[in-house]
Amino acid sequence: MARRSSAAGTLSRRQLLTLAASGAALGVAPARSAAEPAPGWIAAVTRIHGLPGRADDLKGHLLSLSGPTRAEAGCVQYDLYQDPATPHEFLRFEIWTSADALEVHKQMPHLRASFEKRQREGWTTEIAVWKRVPG
Repeated sequence: MARRSSAAGTLSRRQLLTLAASGAALGVAPARSAAEPAPGWIAAVTRIHGLPGRADDLKGHLLSLSGPTRAEAGCVQYDLYQDPATPHEFLRFEIWTSADALEVHKQMPHLRASFEKRQREGWTTEIAVWKRVPG
């Protein structure tokens, strides 16, 4: 299992997902009102690695994607988190109504342009898709 090291310690993907999902417990409002998860909903957790000293550039770019993405059909939640110990490291926590909705999102012009910009700027990403376990 991949682990993330920082001054705050080492976090597994599971811990990162738990931290991102805990926003509601901390009073952070999701992108849309939280509804009871339906069968087929998925979570996508994306880690975005920026360059030291350029965190504000990356953050501004990532935040510019939030409005258009939250307006997409199938988007339930789309939130950005920043590592306080390593400010050029970000985590995007997304919930989609289906894997198909996520795939449509990846083909949207604003996201395709973002992928191209990330490559030009030397920013890298890792994405993990998770299926909710009812219970």
